[in-house]
Amino acid sequence: MKLWCNKQLIGLIIGLILPVIFGFLLFENRYNGDQGFIEFLGSLFRLQSLGKLVSISVLPNLLVFFLAIWTERLLAARGIVIATVIWAVITMVISFIM
Repeated sequence: MKLWCNKQLIGLIIGLILPVIFGFLLFENRYNGDQGFIEFLGSLFRLQSLGKLVSISVLPNLLVFFLAIWTERLLAARGIVIATVIWAVITMVISFIM
């Protein structure tokens, strides 16, 4: 069956954008300070905790990956895995910089 969303590029885009949205939602729901999102990220970088936020923000990719597998959108699932690997490399770079 040909599905419009069964493309590797679609999965890659979803896998790259979803952690950013989830990280912002975590910020909005859990942080009570008067800083903006960018200042919050800067303070996390100074506190050496930015890698933890990135690691937690990638968790929704797991849900989307399994949803793609269960609905047999295997090319989209492959794109999500590639995006997750990219986020893992970013997390490792952030951890080694600090």
